[in-house]
This record gives sequence, structure tokens and C-alpha cells, in this order.
Amino acid sequence: MESVPMLVVGAAIVTGLGLVFGLVTYQRCPHCGHLVRRVSQGWRRCGSCGRQYRRGLRVR
Repeated sequence: MESVPMLVVGAAIVTGLGLVFGLVTYQRCPHCGHLVRRVSQGWRRCGSCGRQYRRGLRVR
């Protein structure tokens, strides 16, 4: 039985942490589906369609 190289294990951990950070930081615009920064409070404007969105809205 071979052991997995530490470089592969490290790359998998870094990739997993990047995905978790991305899911916490970004969301899809509910109007056009463009990837936008997640709102912590208030409203933001989508750079693609120009419409406002907030954290609780879902992609239709």
C-alpha cells in the first residue's frame, strides 16, 4: 500500500479551504446569476445587471 505524497495532501487541503472561503464570500446575483460578493448588511449593486440584491435573495 502506497502513501499519498504530502504535496498532494497539501494541495487538497488548500483547495478545500479555498472553496469554503469562496462559498462564504461570494453568492450568485438573484437576477442574472453573475458571481458577486456576498452582502453582510444592507444592499449591493450587481456589476453585470446593475440591479440591487441582498444576502437573503435566492437565484431564480
